[in-house]
Amino acid sequence: MLELRNISKVFGDIVAVDGLNLEVQDGEFFVILGPTGAGKTTTLRIVMGLEKPDAGEVYYDGQEITHVAPPLRNFAFMFESHNLYPVLNVYDNLAFPLRSPLFRVPEDEVRRRVESVAKELHITHLLKRKVSHLSGGEQQRVALGRALVRKPRIYILDEPISSLDYKLREELQTEFKRIHEEYGITILSATHDNISAMAMASRIGIMEHGRIIQVGSPREVYIDPANVSVARIIGAPSMNFLECNLGDDKLVIKDSHDFFFRVKLETVRLLEEKLRGGDRILVGIWPENVLVSGSTGEAWMKAVVENVEYHGAEKFVNLNLGGWPIKALLTDDFVPKHGSEVFVSLPEESLYFFYVDSGMRIYAN
Repeated sequence: MLELRNISKVFGDIVAVDGLNLEVQDGEFFVILGPTGAGKTTTLRIVMGLEKPDAGEVYYDGQEITHVAPPLRNFAFMFESHNLYPVLNVYDNLAFPLRSPLFRVPEDEVRRRVESVAKELHITHLLKRKVSHLSGGEQQRVALGRALVRKPRIYILDEPISSLDYKLREELQTEFKRIHEEYGITILSATHDNISAMAMASRIGIMEHGRIIQVGSPREVYIDPANVSVARIIGAPSMNFLECNLGDDKLVIKDSHDFFFRVKLETVRLLEEKLRGGDRILVGIWPENVLVSGSTGEAWMKAVVENVEYHGAEKFVNLNLGGWPIKALLTDDFVPKHGSEVFVSLPEESLYFFYVDSGMRIYAN
């Protein structure tokens, strides 16, 4: 098991990592997900030993390795930029780690491992080609193969597929997941791409401003976001947010008194207790839970259509609801036109509540 305990790292006036604690279990695919500048790459470089923390310790299998040199940790690091050797062919790039003084193995074992990994990654036909003549996707597979051939303790992947086009990202997501499950290897990865993280990870750690703010399986984090930041980062599309005021048995959208939706009286009372005298609340709902219809129903709100987006088999409509933008998944053949009016319902059982100022989750039950 890999452990990071109270890790901090500062570069001048920038706090890159701030008291970070993290555990990666043996055999899991752990993804650190966060926006650019969150501290993901610095965290991985500290794990590798390429950066020294200003405070805190790194442990592996209960042994502190904070000051152990990178080669002695036996962790494989796969960079976003591949870091392949352009003057060498694919075979020699794959073989390079096995020929280093620290991990040198007999040449017949080098050949066996290289050919085995090349077969797994479907790049056997490329072994004699220079890497400078390969496509981006082919280079990514070679970089992955160079990591796999070594059999290290942990594979560290920094934005492994973010620079590739969508089709190649999809292919390599499947490849990473397959290799992880077949080899039973431990992977620690970092990305800003929530779709890739959700597709590949056993567990996700959401990172913001140098801290891990929530950890869980992709499903757990999606269903139970701890705060607004997590809900914005994890979704694709992200959660809708409406600032509201509490009514007797309803929530009134801020600055739009004619726009409100009903909730149980006991829900309002619980929220009033949590807010301790305040009456402003941030309400969140995932796009797939927003109900949209061409005809009205009881307590449905009128919204104006901005546009419709097609995401493959799914289509989403962007709406103006009382001056607030909201996105909804359209689940049938109903495709409203720009500027037309539709009716929207926000079911109480699908609502999330957050404090306006802190963004932290309010559990109204």
